[in-house]
Amino acid sequence: MTEYILDKINPIIQGKKALIFDVDGTLLDSMPMWARLDIDYLEGMGYHPEPDFCTRVKMMTISDASVYIKEYFGVDKELETITEEIMELARVHYEKDLLLKPGAADLIIRLKELGYHLVVATANEYDMVQKCLERNGIMEYMDGLVTCTMVGASKQKPDVYLKACELAGASVEEAVIFEDSNFAINTAINAGFDVIGVYDDTEKDKWDIICDMTKEQVVF
Repeated sequence: MTEYILDKINPIIQGKKALIFDVDGTLLDSMPMWARLDIDYLEGMGYHPEPDFCTRVKMMTISDASVYIKEYFGVDKELETITEEIMELARVHYEKDLLLKPGAADLIIRLKELGYHLVVATANEYDMVQKCLERNGIMEYMDGLVTCTMVGASKQKPDVYLKACELAGASVEEAVIFEDSNFAINTAINAGFDVIGVYDDTEKDKWDIICDMTKEQVVF
């Protein structure tokens, strides 16, 4: 699989200096966990969300979801407590059981052998991602890890990608981004980056759009 993927992406990455990777949904098979996280939290307190609950909170940040959970279900806790408890549930998964997508580790190792600078650019929290990638054996191949929190902007702005370029000593023109999220891909393209789309089931309804937008696509 690794050589097949390399053959596909080589025309895009050849001559580039830095390869920038999203984590959730790109390298890490974590989106099913995130889809259920709020439900697991509520069910743990005895609440039973409606079937469309996931749809309503899918695009919310953890903070916004906490507000919704408190107001809609009448959870008698401070917002900060709700957010912390949800994040703690996620943290356990990142430290204990979340796995990379099949073939992702082999690709990272091979790209590093080929001399590329590899940087992680994530909307997740630094310590959670770092520990998860360490446990999965690929953090040692990364030249840096940048989060949206560190740059003070979500992926609706390109700041996290630009910071990743800075860490790799590369310009926008010298970098390629690997992303699964439609809106993040759009942000990167608008900032001038070449982007390789990565398939994830959570974005399958947008896959045709992603294929049209990106230079090449990867399915692990």
